[in-house]
Amino acid sequence: MCSFAAVAVLLGACGGGESGTESDGSTTTGTSTSTGAEPTTGATTGATTGTTTEVAPTSTGDDGTTTGPPLEGYDDPALWLCHPDKAAADDACLSADLTATELLPDGGTAIVEHTIAAAPAFDCFYVYPTVDIRFQAGQTENFDDIDQELDPLLNQAAHFTSMCRMFAPLYHQVTIGTYGSDQLETLLSAAYEDVQAAFESYLERHADGRPLLILGHSQGTYMTTRLLQEVVEPDPALRERLLAAILLGGSFSVPFGADVGGTLSTIPLCTSVEQLGCVLAWRTYAAELPPEEGAQAPDIAGNDVACTNPTALGGGSARARGAYFPNFTHQEAVFPKIEFGAAIDTPFVIMRDYYGLSCQTDGAGQHFLAVSIEPDPGDVRTNPIDFEAPLFAPAFLGLHVLDYNFALQELLDLAAAKAEAAGL
Repeated sequence: MCSFAAVAVLLGACGGGESGTESDGSTTTGTSTSTGAEPTTGATTGATTGTTTEVAPTSTGDDGTTTGPPLEGYDDPALWLCHPDKAAADDACLSADLTATELLPDGGTAIVEHTIAAAPAFDCFYVYPTVDIRFQAGQTENFDDIDQELDPLLNQAAHFTSMCRMFAPLYHQVTIGTYGSDQLETLLSAAYEDVQAAFESYLERHADGRPLLILGHSQGTYMTTRLLQEVVEPDPALRERLLAAILLGGSFSVPFGADVGGTLSTIPLCTSVEQLGCVLAWRTYAAELPPEEGAQAPDIAGNDVACTNPTALGGGSARARGAYFPNFTHQEAVFPKIEFGAAIDTPFVIMRDYYGLSCQTDGAGQHFLAVSIEPDPGDVRTNPIDFEAPLFAPAFLGLHVLDYNFALQELLDLAAAKAEAAGL
């Protein structure tokens, strides 16, 4: 793992990041303590929401840590970024403009519209990664400004509204400074209480036996992994409804040469497109810049960091059918604006059949998802992602903030295929 000192240096240069097995590069500016008023929700337009949610006052310990009490009332849709009971204009997923410009190999472009499912047959439960980059150990205290949550939400989860009802709760996540403190375990567990309460509200009020896709990234993967360990895996009926779990940017592991028996006892890694009740997991690095020593580690010593290549679940390599990159940012210092070399006015850009994906091993024998540039002859497109940017350094985060982006089309296709395999 990256030392906290190293992370701090890179944070100073790049504006953010996170050490530990749930590393994350998403960031936000500081947050302020709320005054205990009831949650209120404003209007949402385009890619920016006006949600305002105030929660109970925080407490400050003698050691300087801050923590918000568990959020209460997840039956209230105001405590969710995306929720079927929210008005469409207030739902950060349904109100967002997800239109994309596809960059074609011959230099042309095509517009790709996003269509929201009229009658989705299954549900999605998503937990976002770290967006609170304060160095002080503690938790996010309020949600007066949720712009920082929008970058991961729109990049990772919102496109799944083409096939599922999206449930994406707000939660008192831990700050980046927590990862260098002795409060990590305590505060992560406190943050998990929110996520667990949100999931229980979903199960009690909305699930109604419906199939479910669980999604997380980085700190969100830590949270969703605990849900799987503590809630889903022990419940045969709930496990039967699990289409798959997408757990990216974490430390999910299995014994070497196995696809089950590590982080989860009975839920295996996905090894085929139609397989149900399985896990997709990986950490992304450029093939030419693999993880350096200590950059990644399994959650269980002696295990292998999981890598399920979404382009070739049975093994091997293939090109990604659709990498989705944002043409916006709410946190430019760490989620830098991508330059595409052309005037583009849609929120997303798609590049198909340009990046090759394969599971490879680093110097310690741990697996990672390797991204390489593999255009066809005559393809005039260029790579808009600077693999050598400090944020993407192989000793730091690698391509962590883009774990979903390079293979988003694959993830959407896999979710649809698993829904079909379940008879939906």
